[in-house]
Amino acid sequence: MRHLGTIYRKELLDTLRDRRTLMFMLLIPTVLTPLIILGATRFATAIQKEQAVQTVRVAANEESRRAYLELVHSWFLQTETAQGLKALKSPFLRVLIRPEKLAELDEVPAEILDDPEAFAAWTHKIAENARAELDDVGERLKDSGGGLTPEVREQAMEFYDVAVKGLGLIEFVDPAQLAEPPTSFEPGELPEDLAALPTIRRDTAAIASGDVHGVLTVPPTLERVRASDRASLELVFLHDSTQSLSGEAAGRIRRVADASRRAVLIERLERHGLGEDFLTPVKLKRDTDLASVGQRVVQQIGGILPYILLAFAFLGAIYPAIDLGAGEKERQTLETLLLSPASRTEIALGKFLVILTTSLCAASIGVLSLTLSVRYMVPVAILEYLDIQIEPRAWALVGLLVIPAAAVFSGVFLTVSILARSFKEAQSYLVPFQFVLILPAAAPLMPGLELSWKIAAIPLVNVSMLARECIKGDINWGYYALTLGSCSLLAGVCVALCVVMFRRESVLFRT
Repeated sequence: MRHLGTIYRKELLDTLRDRRTLMFMLLIPTVLTPLIILGATRFATAIQKEQAVQTVRVAANEESRRAYLELVHSWFLQTETAQGLKALKSPFLRVLIRPEKLAELDEVPAEILDDPEAFAAWTHKIAENARAELDDVGERLKDSGGGLTPEVREQAMEFYDVAVKGLGLIEFVDPAQLAEPPTSFEPGELPEDLAALPTIRRDTAAIASGDVHGVLTVPPTLERVRASDRASLELVFLHDSTQSLSGEAAGRIRRVADASRRAVLIERLERHGLGEDFLTPVKLKRDTDLASVGQRVVQQIGGILPYILLAFAFLGAIYPAIDLGAGEKERQTLETLLLSPASRTEIALGKFLVILTTSLCAASIGVLSLTLSVRYMVPVAILEYLDIQIEPRAWALVGLLVIPAAAVFSGVFLTVSILARSFKEAQSYLVPFQFVLILPAAAPLMPGLELSWKIAAIPLVNVSMLARECIKGDINWGYYALTLGSCSLLAGVCVALCVVMFRRESVLFRT
């Protein structure tokens, strides 16, 4: 093996001169992948924020529209916000307030406490004046609450969801203005009671075309429901969940229905002198999860990071392997190397070690790039809230697990590459290996799958599963030894097979 170091240095220099190798080993892990991940995340977040404050068009006849306004208004009158406004508008309070402060009271119309239409106009005005900040308001209320107590923050969030989004950001459309559908249009499969509606074709066609985001029907029976202990009111909202804004509209209507249901229940309980505990005689105490926010985040990271590591190792090995095998055969430089004093085994091992080096470099650079991207591109407030803590020992143990996995990739890829006649043929052979070798890395994402002795004996699957446990801090040394052993055994078999291929003249000179 005295020539192994020489072969390794020669092949490594040749590999580093190849642009495709440098691109897959350095450019993609370092620059492109973090940009794609962060860009996609930010784009999706921006779209969600934009939809959250976008006005949705809902078709509803005048009767349903008035019933819906009454539903939201009756909920509002039972909130502490309305009670506070009633106090502000009382003549007694106005006597106590200095005249220069009265203008602040007049900014809130007194009619909103008595007239549902005035209340609706007020919510539209709030949404219109603060549209650019509504998404930030929602985030602030969810995160810090601007220094508010949990109770007040919860009330503010409910007002934001029900009044502002559930009414102020809804534009009602007269169903009579909807265009009639073409004769060839047929609605999808619907329950019998909805399919029998005379306007179902027109309504579903309007939603499918995007003219409206939903069709709302509300019976005008709210007063009877509030006065009775048995009556109920059913809202019907036709929507298409495959359309994002239609799904957003359905979520807003659903929150209004839930808030109104709670308001009517509280009113019925108070009428009988019962408290809210009457509905929940048995409770499960909240906030009893022993895991911190950081530990729960690490649990999620533990499912994704092994997949990223093995994917980078895969990318770092595939093109150097093709170039050092089929590429050399295509360039007819392999014959020159075979005439050197180095043995076939030394040549095979030298090429294998170069591919293993590029694979491990790609994995290391990729994870480092992602770590730095998260560290310096994610807002500090979010990082402090997540409080992610991963021990250095865990990183070292995960890194050690990647070595035999990368060795498996390197041995398999070089074997396939030396069997191929050309660079293109090697590419076509190795494409299916993306599924055979990478999909096991997604094992931690499967719900309910836990590490066991059987799982620890399955190569590649055991690497991703054990890496998740290491990141969480749950290290079972028995599983760890079995995982290293099984993967190392498979890597040894792959390397031995590669050496056998290099010793066969019919393979090396297959053209």
